[in-house]
Amino acid sequence: MLHQMERILKVFSVKNVDYITFITSLTVVVSIAFFILYDAETAKTIIGISYDNIVAIFGPVYLILTIFSFFFLLYICFSKYGQYRLGGADQTAEFSYFSWIGMLFCSGIGGGLVYWSGVEWAYYVDIPPFGIEPGSKESFALATAYGLFHWGISAWAIYGIPAVALSIAFYKYKLNTLRLSSSLRGLGFKNVEESLGGRFIDLIFVIATVGAAGGTIGSYIPMLSSGFSDIFSIENNLLLDLQVLALCVGLFGFSVYSGLTKGIKRLSDLNLFLAILFLIIVLFIGPTLEIIKNSLEGLIYTVKYFWDMSTLGILEQSDFADAWTIFYWAWWVAFGPLVALFIARISKGRTLRELILGMLIFGSLGTWMFYMILGGYSMSLEQAGTFAVMESLKEAGHANTAINIVHNMPFDKIMLILFCSITIIFVTTSYDSMSFVIAYHVQRNSAEQKDPDKELRLFWAIVLGILPAALVIYSDHSVATDLILITSLPLIFIYPLMALAIFKNLNQ
Repeated sequence: MLHQMERILKVFSVKNVDYITFITSLTVVVSIAFFILYDAETAKTIIGISYDNIVAIFGPVYLILTIFSFFFLLYICFSKYGQYRLGGADQTAEFSYFSWIGMLFCSGIGGGLVYWSGVEWAYYVDIPPFGIEPGSKESFALATAYGLFHWGISAWAIYGIPAVALSIAFYKYKLNTLRLSSSLRGLGFKNVEESLGGRFIDLIFVIATVGAAGGTIGSYIPMLSSGFSDIFSIENNLLLDLQVLALCVGLFGFSVYSGLTKGIKRLSDLNLFLAILFLIIVLFIGPTLEIIKNSLEGLIYTVKYFWDMSTLGILEQSDFADAWTIFYWAWWVAFGPLVALFIARISKGRTLRELILGMLIFGSLGTWMFYMILGGYSMSLEQAGTFAVMESLKEAGHANTAINIVHNMPFDKIMLILFCSITIIFVTTSYDSMSFVIAYHVQRNSAEQKDPDKELRLFWAIVLGILPAALVIYSDHSVATDLILITSLPLIFIYPLMALAIFKNLNQ
């Protein structure tokens, strides 16, 4: 015990930790959680008003930024810059393709994929844009398309700019830190990480990460609790919510403490295998032809309406874009730098073309498989009259509906265990990435080949559970989702600077 205490004190010594970043980061986490718990109704009101104002003023900016990110990455990928290799022309890849894609995919998605993929289409069928009749065959196809759109190529393009900017800076300048401010090195700011502007950018990163992380897991816990309540035949209440949260925090704390290779890599490999297994089972136990039919129609409508979906809400206000597309783009922006920092760490030896195509193609294919198979299965239940998904969504809520969809599968207990296991591991790998990156972020003297100390990673794994705990206790899903957009706002102004830094770095 004494030896362990000495190690913790050593980790938190001035030599190892950047105390300015560390203290401000910790203060932000505790302050937001305290604010929500101290006066929940006032917090909800302020957060709701802030959300509406941000959407009204900056909504079109999120839409334009996403379009810009998509075309910018295509240019980098297929121009001469695509051959640029991270770490040098002779550098070999640190991880195999399977492990690299698994970590890339799991760190970028989290439990949101499982949470939304089965039921998202049901929100859209009665409110389709583009003059399509609600409840019609076309509205079902467009509903599938919107799920693929919100979790597809455009979404991964938002991750792409910070991923490329940080990957280039990290290996080109042989940095001994891994921070968002490092992405601006190409603009000529030497030691930008230690400057006032750099510290402010890094603080923005921490705020966005904490807000996105807290809002995200705070909305998933009710679904997991509903699943565990059914599996073990126990009461679904606040105590169960907190126990499920403690389980998630304990798992990703153990994983991140184990390190990148032993912990995060193995969990990502396992989750990729379980996710593929789950989807294969759903495809073959469900109405296979109907699932394939719904998926193909959704893909066709994704291509047909891609530009319309991308630009809806730019020139004139759209309630649909405000409620859904802008929310999703804000979500991806909030997680963008975090995922990018982790991707930079695992992408040594990859070319920019590999990095970009890996994200746009494999990232999108992974999410699309969930939306097409699990979403197609639930849509077939609605169309066949087996289970009224849309009615359940209105009466029982999102979390219970997602669990009830799994209940309608053959071998429902086994499928529910598999479903909940995948969600927990997705949450775990996502939070592993966050803990790992924030620990890197506040560590002063880390080196490229030296990951942050175990105790520092474990500390942040626990701290990142504070805000979700506050949201679970408060139990309001809207506060969790609104918080994601609010904390993402400052990052949209950093994206253009990162794009400029990429060009300058590649042209030097």
